[in-house]
Parts: sequence; structure tokens; C-alpha cells
Amino acid sequence: EIAKTAFLRGTGARGLRSITENVLMETMFVVPSIPDVHTVYLDAAAVRGERKPVMLKDPDMTVEKYEALVKQGKSVGDAVVPVDINIDHLDISEADDAEVA
Repeated sequence: EIAKTAFLRGTGARGLRSITENVLMETMFVVPSIPDVHTVYLDAAAVRGERKPVMLKDPDMTVEKYEALVKQGKSVGDAVVPVDINIDHLDISEADDAEVA
């Protein structure tokens, strides 16, 4: 989907990078603040902006298992959460300390 989007825009490799960065922008800020995230799942729907990328948190939740559960319409519970910049998720204490210094 990323390559398709870049092709439709008439861009090359830089376009691929730009699209990927735009899709993952929130993710770059959220994931480092959540210690139990082991995988960020990005699919075509996320690239098209139809939904957010998701974070796999449960160590037993693999990409294959997640895809199978979604395909079957089953719940993934708390093992998977959408990427969301929410102040409750972020540890901004270090950023505040850096600003003061």
C-alpha cells in the first residue's frame, strides 16, 4: 500500500520514506513510552488513514496470531492497542527536565 501510494503520487524512494514517516509519526512518540510493546502492526488500512497502526503488547501475541484473530472476527483483548497520543501514555518528565536545563 505504501508503494502504491508513492506510485500514485509520482514519487520514488523518498516518497516511500515520507509516506512511512507520516503513517508512523504518532507511533514514534508513543511506543518508547510504553515498555511492553514488542511490535507495531501497520497494514494497508493504516496506510490509507482508515485506522491507526496497532501495538502488540502481550508477549504471546504474534503478528500471525493477531492476523488470524482479526480474520476470524475474534477479540484480541488488551494484547493489542491502537497507537494514540494520549498524555496518559507518555512519560514527559524527562522532556520537562531537558527544557529547564
